[in-house]
Amino acid sequence: RISAVSIASQLVLFILKVFITVASSVGGYYYLNLHFGDDLNNLMVPTLLIATIAYAVSEMFSEVFGMAISTILQCFVVDEEMFEAEERFAPDSLAGMIDSTQQKYKKKKKVGVV
Repeated sequence: RISAVSIASQLVLFILKVFITVASSVGGYYYLNLHFGDDLNNLMVPTLLIATIAYAVSEMFSEVFGMAISTILQCFVVDEEMFEAEERFAPDSLAGMIDSTQQKYKKKKKVGVV
């Protein structure tokens, strides 16, 4: 169960990093072209600098977000091991989400996608 949620969270974090980097780069390119297009000979160097900084920021943000995901998952597993079903602190919706992720992961593994 932990590996399925971990793989899904890593995929979401990767998509987040790519989205932030690409969106910042495209936005920066259009901003530079609109305001400084006539003054600059080449917009690629500033755009690559924007992309580098955006990737660094997205990496830091996704690390914090990933740490929160891992912490919640570990707390859920400890809660599940220590308490009976009616005494658990974790909401039932979290257990249902983790179970559905596990079932999807097993189904993909049987088909050979993973």
